[in-house]
Amino acid sequence: MTTCKAFIPFGDDAQVQTIDQLTVENDPARVSVYGRLDITHDRAGLDNARALAALLNAVVTRLEAEPALPEHAQIAPKTHPMTNPFA
Repeated sequence: MTTCKAFIPFGDDAQVQTIDQLTVENDPARVSVYGRLDITHDRAGLDNARALAALLNAVVTRLEAEPALPEHAQIAPKTHPMTNPFA
């Protein structure tokens, strides 16, 4: 697992962590997980599984600590204005 500092879910900084080929991006509104992670039947697989479990446990702990957690987050898609090339 690549780590520069402690991963704080939903923190103000845009942290990115990787576990093998799995990428976890941090944002105040969301934690995005994408890529591929093979958990093999060996020490490396155990290390990957532990890293993933620790990261997800941190996310769950943070969410459980929020007293006013909404049913669904109001998150707008991240877009930017573009001119229509076909107009």
